[in-house]
Amino acid sequence: MKIINKSLNKRSGYYVWGFLPILMLLLVSCGSNRATDSSDNRSKYEEIRELVESREFQVEHEWALPLGGGNINLIGNPNSIRFQKDSIDLFLPYFGVRHMGGGYNTEGGLKYIGPVKNLEIVENENRNIEISFETTQDNENLDFRIMVYSNGNAHTTVNSSQRNSISYRGDIVDLPEKFKKEN
Repeated sequence: MKIINKSLNKRSGYYVWGFLPILMLLLVSCGSNRATDSSDNRSKYEEIRELVESREFQVEHEWALPLGGGNINLIGNPNSIRFQKDSIDLFLPYFGVRHMGGGYNTEGGLKYIGPVKNLEIVENENRNIEISFETTQDNENLDFRIMVYSNGNAHTTVNSSQRNSISYRGDIVDLPEKFKKEN
């Protein structure tokens, strides 16, 4: 038994010494990319900032995060918040509890087409952009808050006067040409 342990100790020593150069190479290569990543992040952030300033963009969500529930994958399900200058076209599926209102033949998701109400765009020191606005769907008031991060990810939170809050996770993208309004 002691002979086996000695041979294992020698072998494990060889593995450590063989693995050490690979680990060092990995650490050096990851550290050298840091400077290029920061310039790439800056240019990505500038693109996002220009996109938001143009008010011709859309947010496509990949995940719904209902209050008190698990994450729901939205890939393959239609959903978007589309900004077209001074108006908005949005449809988001809703998963959660409705406290009042609604009835038969009413829209199950969150849907609005029309002018943007109380739009605020705030850029913070962390290079994140917060977009907030309000809409009305039938008799329901909806407050939207979209946090756009410097890498293009977006987190949308919706507060409703008749339903539980819900959040969505996705990306901000350029508005397809077919939806762009002429100046």
